Amino acid sequence: MYQNLGREVSSHWSRRVRALVVAVTAVLATVVFPVAAAADHRLGQHTVARGLDNPRGLAFLPDGRLAVAEAGHAGGLCLGPGQCVGLNGQVIAVMPGNGRQTALATGLPSLGGPFGPFGLGGLAVQRGKLYSIVGLNPQAFGNPADDCTGAPDVNGCVATLTAVVNDAGVLNQLKSLTSNQGWINFAGVGRFDFDYAAAHPDPGNPEYMPGDANPFGVIAGPAGGFYVIDAASNTLDFVSAHGDISVLAFIPDPPHHKPIYDAAPTCAARTPNGNLIIATESSSLWRWNGKKLTEILSGGKLGQVVGCVADSNGNVYLANLAAKIRGSFPNFNEKPFDGSIVKVTPKLKTSYILKGVNFPTGLTLGPDGHLYVALNGLCPSDLSLLTSQNSPPGGCPASGKVVRLEGP
Repeated sequence: MYQNLGREVSSHWSRRVRALVVAVTAVLATVVFPVAAAADHRLGQHTVARGLDNPRGLAFLPDGRLAVAEAGHAGGLCLGPGQCVGLNGQVIAVMPGNGRQTALATGLPSLGGPFGPFGLGGLAVQRGKLYSIVGLNPQAFGNPADDCTGAPDVNGCVATLTAVVNDAGVLNQLKSLTSNQGWINFAGVGRFDFDYAAAHPDPGNPEYMPGDANPFGVIAGPAGGFYVIDAASNTLDFVSAHGDISVLAFIPDPPHHKPIYDAAPTCAARTPNGNLIIATESSSLWRWNGKKLTEILSGGKLGQVVGCVADSNGNVYLANLAAKIRGSFPNFNEKPFDGSIVKVTPKLKTSYILKGVNFPTGLTLGPDGHLYVALNGLCPSDLSLLTSQNSPPGGCPASGKVVRLEGP
């Protein structure tokens, strides 16, 4: 269907598959809250939100509610096999005490399929306002007016694709924290990172050509700005309070890794001393001290890391989507119930605080000192959309949810 558009998009999406992220999904990097360190003993799980549609980023609002980014379940406008689009991504606010949900923004892009689509990723609170980031980049799409030629509903097709293109790779500011009043486009990070990648080819990674971008993680930074982590351009960006974008660092590809794939950085946590700890899906941890990027951990308990947060003691907590990379292009396989939460101390000692969880895709620390984790994060709210062809068997025993981790 819509062959011109299908060719345009599939070339970029196939590169992301080879870089691991098409088969998995966006993640969270959140602001550090001044709370006590989470306990690293046996933890129980208390569900605070259920029935979610591919949940990803989490962030606590100033009034104590939990904001959740839902990547949606794609839609019926298909650009190629498994490459469908829709406008069912949304940001909601949840009352942790009673689970009451309020929509803060709806109608955001969702791309791929019902299992693990692209769309909303990280959330960040800055100066009392909530910001969300949408993955991919507008260069991955053609001109909607041209690409919808021959569609059964040309006007509907053009409207949907135009909305997707306009928000692909954009850091958005939500207009309201109490009701659904839409959002404001704040910074076109995806477009910027794609152009940066095209202008700075990576000789060790042919997937980087002729450009690529998929901003996943966002975290509040100094002077009202933001750090953005891009899993396709492999960059750490800074977005100023005025929306100006600059690249701070490039996270290099894993050495001697076949088949070739890139680092795929997904999230960052800001420690009390101001350092950033950046994690990747290729099982590595990096430190950015404002001037220099240094690899500090690799392998071990680090798996496909897709979420990061730090506490007031400098401990960093990581969400492993799965224990390790399995398979090779194009058949990467994220095993259900292979996820975990890992604690990394300031001295880089690692320990599991939770194992055997299903597709954790985001985490944050609450004002109560507990960790909150998005689980079943590759699963839609409507499980009837899943088939053996578009999701792994047993991959979604239930729809997405958020749990609070509590000690015994």
